[in-house]
Amino acid sequence: MVGFTTPPAIVRRWFPTTRCRISPLPSAGLSGSPVWLVEPDELLDVAPRRFVLKGFAETWPQERAEAIHRLMAAARRAGVGAVPANLEVTAAVGAAPTTIATDGDGRCFEMTQWHPGQPVAAPSPRQATTALETLARIHVALREAGGDEGPRHAPPPAWARRAEALRGVIDRGWDEPTRRSLSPLQAAVAERRRAAAAILRDQGGLSYLSRLAAVVPPAVPLQTVLRDVWQAHLLFVGEEVTAVIDWHAAGIDTPATDLARLLGSWEGPRSASVGAVSLSVVWGEALEAYRAIRPLSREELALIDLLHLAGVVGGLHHWFRWVLDENRHFPDPCAVLERVDALLKNLAFSGEKTDGGSGGLH
Repeated sequence: MVGFTTPPAIVRRWFPTTRCRISPLPSAGLSGSPVWLVEPDELLDVAPRRFVLKGFAETWPQERAEAIHRLMAAARRAGVGAVPANLEVTAAVGAAPTTIATDGDGRCFEMTQWHPGQPVAAPSPRQATTALETLARIHVALREAGGDEGPRHAPPPAWARRAEALRGVIDRGWDEPTRRSLSPLQAAVAERRRAAAAILRDQGGLSYLSRLAAVVPPAVPLQTVLRDVWQAHLLFVGEEVTAVIDWHAAGIDTPATDLARLLGSWEGPRSASVGAVSLSVVWGEALEAYRAIRPLSREELALIDLLHLAGVVGGLHHWFRWVLDENRHFPDPCAVLERVDALLKNLAFSGEKTDGGSGGLH
């Protein structure tokens, strides 16, 4: 972790006199943000006994990091126990309380309650139901934490980002030649870009993308949502959700954005013909459980597939650009390829929606 403050120096901001065992943890994300498991030797009045130390992105101001923690606290106050608690920094007498510590370079860190559990790529029907019930409770809590002004109605910001990526694919395509000198990761991603280009040609190529980019999404209620809730960020023990982790991307959008992100990251039940039906059909039972807690309008339900379709194409576009054009470094190349492969799997599924799907592409 070159360039990061050594973990003991940061850990002492929370445990100034307590000896702690500090172990590096793999991150579910691909940003390279440092993550450690912290196990204090002795705690008197603090529970639980295990915590996760994580760094925010290097450019994050402390005010923004604290705002994320206020959202998490609001969800916990609403009774969503799967949201981890953030431990308060041990501060000097008279200092304002905070759950964020900064290192000498101004980078923000958090000390979050550790929760047991593992992510599930292909949830059982019961796991999917409990996950969407938890997500619905989070959405309700975040809506109520937004104040008395109520949600405003507008086209979802997520669509503007996806449409921009779609236009990038239309302008540049995926058939462009690659350089001769490639790193192993670049060579593997270039092979996947050729496969993606072939799938797009089978689906109608630019005609399909142009129709998708031309869709005008409806105005829907906007509120604070997670924006990066996918299968790696939900932990299960058995059929119960034990943690919803990594809230750093939270911001204003439609709850349909979270539903598209999560449902699209799961492998559907074996009994479902995923290539022929929409996410809202594949995961219909789980969505009914969500709607029992937070109603979904017809427009929000249609947005789930629309955002997923554009997100698949846009996600591939971003990965191809980051790896092949910008030559970005990623600490775990295998995780990059797994992410790209998951998007490729969904690309054929996306093409099925151009005629008669709930995404509204006709």
